[in-house]
Amino acid sequence: MPPITRRTSLALFAAGLAAPALAQAPAFPSRPIRIFVPFAAGGTTDILARALGERLSVALGQPVVIDNRGGAGGTVAGEAFARSEPDGHSLLVATASLICINKALYPRLAFDPDADFLPMAMLAQQPNVLVVNPRALPFTDLPALIAHIRARPSQVAFGSSGTGSQLHLTGEMFRAAIGAEMTHVPYRGSAPAMTDLVAGNVPMMFDGLGTALPQIRGGAIRALGVASAAPNAALPGVPPIGSVLPGFLSVNWTGLFALRGTPDVVLARIEAETAKALASPEMARLFTERAFDPMPIPRAELPAFVAGESQRWRDAVRQSGAKAE
Repeated sequence: MPPITRRTSLALFAAGLAAPALAQAPAFPSRPIRIFVPFAAGGTTDILARALGERLSVALGQPVVIDNRGGAGGTVAGEAFARSEPDGHSLLVATASLICINKALYPRLAFDPDADFLPMAMLAQQPNVLVVNPRALPFTDLPALIAHIRARPSQVAFGSSGTGSQLHLTGEMFRAAIGAEMTHVPYRGSAPAMTDLVAGNVPMMFDGLGTALPQIRGGAIRALGVASAAPNAALPGVPPIGSVLPGFLSVNWTGLFALRGTPDVVLARIEAETAKALASPEMARLFTERAFDPMPIPRAELPAFVAGESQRWRDAVRQSGAKAE
């Protein structure tokens, strides 16, 4: 028998892949799957992660553990995820804050979202919405609000979930788009900012549609525009901000990420089961209840999508002058 050269071994390996590929790969999953979530339990990202985890657990025959690691704009979860083994047993459910914004906000990160993380699927999206306290700013349309702010430079304040957050940067993009100075009031999260908005202590803010919707429907606050390209069915009669300020867009998306280096057959399994989960009746009901919109972007197109979002938020960070706290 002739000796097995490197070329021969590569040929045998290729032939093996042409046979049943799953037989050549490590068993997956062989133990519980951990999904890192960069926010506390109960928020929008956590709700999506848990709904997906339930579906994946049934499909893959292993428990799925949700590991909530909030803090430092999501970098705590990002670091823990980056230290995991690239075998598919660790996944990340994250938003633009961790994947796109932090690269521009933090001078040094212990991981590189582009080099270390592989986008697998966009799970859902919600537009951010411009809301006002109707007693403090008694306007019913966006042009009237803009005229009011332009006539009072630096006198109108907007709240946010914190300096450098997506909601803060959206407010800064709005300020730049209308060409008028405004005063930023940062809070430690969107919940206390919303509390002060309802109380009239801050007159306006941007918030995620899902979290703002109960207060809008209850009449405590008024929505003047959605930061999506098209109107949103959950807010009939509320126009896109882009209809007044062309090109204005701020959508809070949530995606599923694996680690680069994960075997292709494992990635294919995760992708397939995630697609089935998103198409399930249970997820459809969740989307309706929470005003989520689907994001059917093919996996091959996700790197380009993430790159475009990174550029958008990099520009917003530069425009705002925000720095990590």
